[in-house]
Amino acid sequence: MEVVYTTLARWSYTALFYLSVPLLLLNLLNRSRRQPAYRQRLAERFGWCTRAQTPTPVWLHAVSVGEVEAAAPLIRQLIGRYNNVPPLVTCGTPTGSERIRQLFGDQVRHCYLPFDLPTSVDRFLARNRPERAVIVEAELWPNLYAACHRRGVPLVLVNGRMSPGSFRNWSRVPRLARVMLGRITAVLAQHGDDAKRFVALGAPAGRVQASGNIKFDKELPENLSQRTADLRRALAWPDPTPPTWIGASVHPGEWPVLLDAFQRLRADWPTARLILVPRHPERFDAARAAAEDAGWRVRLRSEADGPKDYDVLIGDTMGELLVLLGLASVAFVGGSLVPVGGHNVLEPAALGMPVLFGPHRDSFRAAGDALVASDGGWEVEDAHAIVRHVHRLWSEPQALQATGEAARSVVTRNRGAVARVIQALDAIAAPSAVKD
Repeated sequence: MEVVYTTLARWSYTALFYLSVPLLLLNLLNRSRRQPAYRQRLAERFGWCTRAQTPTPVWLHAVSVGEVEAAAPLIRQLIGRYNNVPPLVTCGTPTGSERIRQLFGDQVRHCYLPFDLPTSVDRFLARNRPERAVIVEAELWPNLYAACHRRGVPLVLVNGRMSPGSFRNWSRVPRLARVMLGRITAVLAQHGDDAKRFVALGAPAGRVQASGNIKFDKELPENLSQRTADLRRALAWPDPTPPTWIGASVHPGEWPVLLDAFQRLRADWPTARLILVPRHPERFDAARAAAEDAGWRVRLRSEADGPKDYDVLIGDTMGELLVLLGLASVAFVGGSLVPVGGHNVLEPAALGMPVLFGPHRDSFRAAGDALVASDGGWEVEDAHAIVRHVHRLWSEPQALQATGEAARSVVTRNRGAVARVIQALDAIAAPSAVKD
């Protein structure tokens, strides 16, 4: 009876997905009004990617730019590791695709992951013939997992994350979740709480382990200091540097809070600057308009000959967040004052910056807790809390330095997850196929 129930559940899911395809395509076309890349390469959404000439030793999927950044240390380890064949790296967004090309160029093969339709995922797998699949963080697709299982493709979920909200959602279809998770070869979860939720949903306990967060293993670029110095010159950045804080990966609902906090800080630091880096490129113009409407002089990072006197800098380029962070002394990480789940707090921490974030942090719960416990960061709920912390840090240089070093130490202490992932993947490979 349970087999019948599970089969019917997946048939129902598949039928609904097929019926929703016109809406999915309309959504892509709508988003292409702001980002034309969304209307390109539509065939890949149905599995029509370039056919691999030989079997693909390892395929890794990272849904968007944040997951691509998180997986970058792992991808570098995978390049050439198995029979010197480039790995396949997929994503689901144009920004993720652009970042893959920026980071790895021709060292990897790349296409979009298709919609979770049986015909599309079968076509994708047939054209790429992966020998092992690596899924980053929280991408759970019943038809894709079933197709990998049917073809005998080992599937490893790395940096696995199961938020309380996702757990509640999957708990509504317990048999479907249990069958899907039972098809995973290994779940390498970020944290013990994530591991427990995967097991509670039906993942076999013997295949689940808390292996840590691969974001801790991200290496800073060797030329980062030089790139930051070049940016200072390009932006006519004052010397000495004015008190500066940054809102990284921020969303529209957060801009008013950050601009309000900036207004209050300027009362005591009249030369202070704010850098706003929207999470999504289609929001760059709106962020600029919000800052101008608040009465601030604004410059865009992309402007070649922008004004030299300005209050707010809009980070409207892709792949430069680390460089922009280098201009500031304190970071607020967005997606956390609004119910998005938050973004990567470990990038500013790795740079030795105090980190502020809001209460919506399902995406980095353990990392946020570690920063708070070490006094390397704080959870803030409004503009008043932001001002209180930034004001103290700017008033007490020793506290600013100590907090930044505490944040950096959190990153240093928690490295090693990538090595554990590689060990798990090597165990799947034939020994002769692994490059030492």
